Amino acid sequence: MDAEIKRIINKVFETTGVKLDPTDPLVAVLLMQYSYFDDAVSKLKTEQQESYEDYLGQFIAKADELINAVNRLETNRQAMLLELLQKNEELTNQNEERVYARLKANLDNVSTNRREIIFVLRLSIFVAICCAASTIFSIIRLFL
Repeated sequence: MDAEIKRIINKVFETTGVKLDPTDPLVAVLLMQYSYFDDAVSKLKTEQQESYEDYLGQFIAKADELINAVNRLETNRQAMLLELLQKNEELTNQNEERVYARLKANLDNVSTNRREIIFVLRLSIFVAICCAASTIFSIIRLFL
């Protein structure tokens, strides 16, 4: 307590140039004021810490909800990509079957004319290349 009184007396002297005695009633008032401010600051720090901890708890709860939502979205995205890939494969198979059916029908109806046969063969190769390219591009689009 004496050290606190000396600190107050020195602080008053440094600030104002007025020399106080330890028995001066103003020292008691200043001592009470410093004590009050220390208590107020301590209480404020405690309240701020509690407020911060409450805020941090709420923040962590919201962050966990957000992380869970992102994980669910990722799971849904993967399921949708898998479903799209399966549908694309089904459509590709259907298109291949149609193309082969048309080619077979066209080949059955082709006359023996050499030009017509060469044209149909080139068309068949072109259609097969287009189907393969379509499949490749569809798969690439799914993963980009």
